[in-house]
Amino acid sequence: MSTQPQKWMHIGFASLLTALALVLSVLSLNAYAEKDVSAEVDEKLRSVSPLIAERRVTDLRSHIQLMFQSPHAVESDPRTPAGRAKEVGGNFCFACHGESFEHFFKVGEDVSPTTVNNTCLGCHSGGDRMHWSGGQHEVNDMACVDCHSMHSQNERLLRTSSQLDLCSSCHLERRSDFNRPFHHPVKEGQMVCTDCHNPHGTTSPTLLRGSDVNETCYGCHAEHRGPFLWDHEPVREACVNCHNPHGSVNPAMLEARPAQLCQSCHITDSGHPGELMDDRSGVRPQFAEAMQAGKGCLNCHSQVHGSNHPGGMFFRK
Repeated sequence: MSTQPQKWMHIGFASLLTALALVLSVLSLNAYAEKDVSAEVDEKLRSVSPLIAERRVTDLRSHIQLMFQSPHAVESDPRTPAGRAKEVGGNFCFACHGESFEHFFKVGEDVSPTTVNNTCLGCHSGGDRMHWSGGQHEVNDMACVDCHSMHSQNERLLRTSSQLDLCSSCHLERRSDFNRPFHHPVKEGQMVCTDCHNPHGTTSPTLLRGSDVNETCYGCHAEHRGPFLWDHEPVREACVNCHNPHGSVNPAMLEARPAQLCQSCHITDSGHPGELMDDRSGVRPQFAEAMQAGKGCLNCHSQVHGSNHPGGMFFRK
């Protein structure tokens, strides 16, 4: 196939970008923010290439207006590209795209993930992004623009309308979890993924905001923090030993029904052996029915997270 049409298309697009840069440098930022500048854009583009202007001006108008409605266009804030426009020749687009539009954040085509991330971190370093370098998303060659769109009206400049839609586009199993009967209210909009995780990198496993699983959970479930006079070792070790934090088919987001879950550890308990859970036991078989009814083991051992009662050794009170 001939490459001549592609060549002319690139030339035409370059001309279009030159015109766009001219428009943005001549017109004041406030003028863009306060009124529709379609007429000025149209006039400048037509002076360069009437054909390209006719085909692309509608998209460019929308693109420009979205940019001036984003946080990056707040001229009074010296931290923003608009606030630093004078440093880049009066055109704040150059602050991110490079002088004369060196790239358009098309990862793998005109720019690498590292270049994109370094551009963004030039302003957004520190804070939640402190541990981006070496984080799970960074080492997997993810770029900021994989999740964010600078030309967006979204509060966090996300590419989707919600965090759940964005995160589950890669983490498909999480969408399935949140559709289970018992789940944290993420899809209901009462929580978001970043309440527990920091996608920009942390020093803890699975990008948790806390130092470990328990510290993250205690942020909301402080009543289970302790310290307790009688600690339940699996609880102190990690909440996920018993719970699936994203969702479960079992009440309280347990990994299994209470009796079966407890017996995954307590299989030779001296108080009542594990065989009581089936019909093979001839010793007080009525206990088997009691343990499987309602909350199972929790019918008696109600304080499974820990107890401060002097007689709470077996978490009954």
